[in-house]
Amino acid sequence: MNSSHRADVIIADGDPTPEQGQLAEMSEPVEAADVAPDPARRFIVLAPTKQAGAEYAENMGIHPVAIVTPRSPHGARGITADEIIEADGLTATEHTDLMTEVMPALYTTREAV
Repeated sequence: MNSSHRADVIIADGDPTPEQGQLAEMSEPVEAADVAPDPARRFIVLAPTKQAGAEYAENMGIHPVAIVTPRSPHGARGITADEIIEADGLTATEHTDLMTEVMPALYTTREAV
C-alpha cells in the first residue's frame, strides 16, 4: 500500500453547469497544493532495504520511527505507530511477512483501539 500526501485543489468561479458546447471559464489559474504530513504522526516504513526505506521516507518528507526490511523484520518491535507505509520493491510474500511483524505496532496505539 502506497500513500500519497499530495492533493490537487481546483477552485473555479462561475456557473458549475455551462451550456452545451461551452466550457466553464476559470478566473484564477489552477494550482497544486503540497500537503505536508503531520509531524506528530509516527510512521513505519516497509522497504526492501534500509537505504530504499530511508530514501522513500525522505522523498515523502517524513521521519519514520522504524524502517522494516526482510533482513530486519523485527525492527518495529516495541514501537507504536500511527501508520504503516510501503516503499516500492517488496514482493507479495515479503509484504505479508513484514505486515505480520509490524501490525502489533498499530494495535497498541490509542487511536486503533
